[in-house]
Amino acid sequence: MAATKTVTDSINWTKPFLNWANLTIGVNQEPALTSANLTLQTIVGPPFVWPWNRNNTFFLTTVGQQDYTVALSNFGFLEAASIELCGTITSVTVASNVATFTAVNGFSTLPNEGQGQIVTTTGCTTSALNGSFPIISATPTSFTVAIVTSNITESESGALAVAGPSTVVELKWGALSEDRALDKPGFISTQMSDESGTTYVFRLMPIPENNYRVNLIYQESPTLLTDVSNTWGIPNQIQYIYNYFFAFFMFDYFDDPRAAKYRQLAVAALLARQSGLSETDRNLFLGNWLPLMQEEISTSGSATQGNQAKGI
Repeated sequence: MAATKTVTDSINWTKPFLNWANLTIGVNQEPALTSANLTLQTIVGPPFVWPWNRNNTFFLTTVGQQDYTVALSNFGFLEAASIELCGTITSVTVASNVATFTAVNGFSTLPNEGQGQIVTTTGCTTSALNGSFPIISATPTSFTVAIVTSNITESESGALAVAGPSTVVELKWGALSEDRALDKPGFISTQMSDESGTTYVFRLMPIPENNYRVNLIYQESPTLLTDVSNTWGIPNQIQYIYNYFFAFFMFDYFDDPRAAKYRQLAVAALLARQSGLSETDRNLFLGNWLPLMQEEISTSGSATQGNQAKGI
């Protein structure tokens, strides 16, 4: 999806509607620049999710630890999360086509004590040790798989093993309370962040009773526009949405009665592209925008009545 349209393109589209008014007459290209950033933040902010704005990462849990700090400079908000049993591989020994991976893990808790379950290993120094293999046996500190390669022993750094089904974890938009129960986590929240919005604390509940990899899917935060020559960073295919929002902000700035119309067009266009929203999210968004729309319509109607009374 191409994203080549700039804020200047939107300015050039809007200016004829406002008798060629200068939309960057203020300091630092205002009011156009902040209006563009408000538009951008509205479109990519919660609850709206976009395939082109999606990213993913993961973190590893420790038995008995509830909170996990993750550095994410582009994190907007959490969209989905899942967990799967995981072990950090510290060494591997291969003898007679059987590889023994040393890793604290919970694979023996799987059906048949893990035997026959598929384990996926990544990050090992020897490439032949990376892949998906049926487990021969598993203990809390190691597991073995059949593998065709030469006999070796090597230490590992950053190598991981995951096995068993991936389980969805329910998102909690608010904070989770402290817990003391050890069990398989069923909930996750974005508990805290630093002021710069680059480091986040995720909280699990219950507290992990095993070692897991927590897989996060998230929407990225927008990169704020610093100049009207910047591209919107939104695919050209939906430029009508940001143009409607931008036009609304400009009409509103110039106290133009058409502001209400363009706000309605913007909201309708945005919601039409987000048909998968829950009724709650849709209503929360409309709850923030409809009162203002009604106020603008009322103000616009009063102005029209006043002009009619004056014979204009």
